[in-house]
Amino acid sequence: MDSGGGPGRCQINSDYTMSVELAGGVPYPIPFTLSLGLIPALLDVIDGVLFTGGDDLDPGLYGEDWHPKAFKIEPRRQEFELALLAEAEKRGMPVMGICLGCQVLNVYRGGSLHQFLPDLPRENAIEHRRLERDLPLHDVRIEADSTIGRAIGSQCIRANTYHKQAIKRLGRGLRAVAWAPDGVIEAVEDASFPLLAAVQWHPERMKEHPEHLAVFKLLVEKARNASCRNAHSAEATA
Repeated sequence: MDSGGGPGRCQINSDYTMSVELAGGVPYPIPFTLSLGLIPALLDVIDGVLFTGGDDLDPGLYGEDWHPKAFKIEPRRQEFELALLAEAEKRGMPVMGICLGCQVLNVYRGGSLHQFLPDLPRENAIEHRRLERDLPLHDVRIEADSTIGRAIGSQCIRANTYHKQAIKRLGRGLRAVAWAPDGVIEAVEDASFPLLAAVQWHPERMKEHPEHLAVFKLLVEKARNASCRNAHSAEATA
């Protein structure tokens, strides 16, 4: 959730909750203003976590200074999401990240970010800050032998783009599994977990397209499977 709407407010773009619902899940928005001590209890009653888009992470997390073009994330959100991700990872809970969520996963795992893509000399560079978030603007090449690739069912899709930062150095254990034509990483995952993955584009803005709704269906499916496993485990130990 973002801090938009003024002091003391949290808000979330309804496209995220609608996408989870369309995928067969029950969305449960989590305000980052909650105490960090509540995170374990919170994760006891949900089955998966979606990390959404937002402003820019503090580059001090990966040893850099702020870029002058940065839009600084609300510090409480950054602290909460990193703690939430740490607890979800510890539990092996299904996790999916979108845009900022992709960057959060990478930085949490010790990776770094390109803070301002227009600064980079890239062959066939794409303007990733395009405002037409609902429109497919460039191809995304997807590794067929990946969790995300199998879920989407295609090695090439058309995606929207609305970001100025992207993964530079991959975090530990993460594998890049999708790329824009100019080499920008568009998806990562750690296949050693039931689901620990993220995409850089905004599938929630294109949820009417099956290949983009598939990102949410993947999260819902893995969360449902995890819930069933936990229920069977509880029955076995009762």
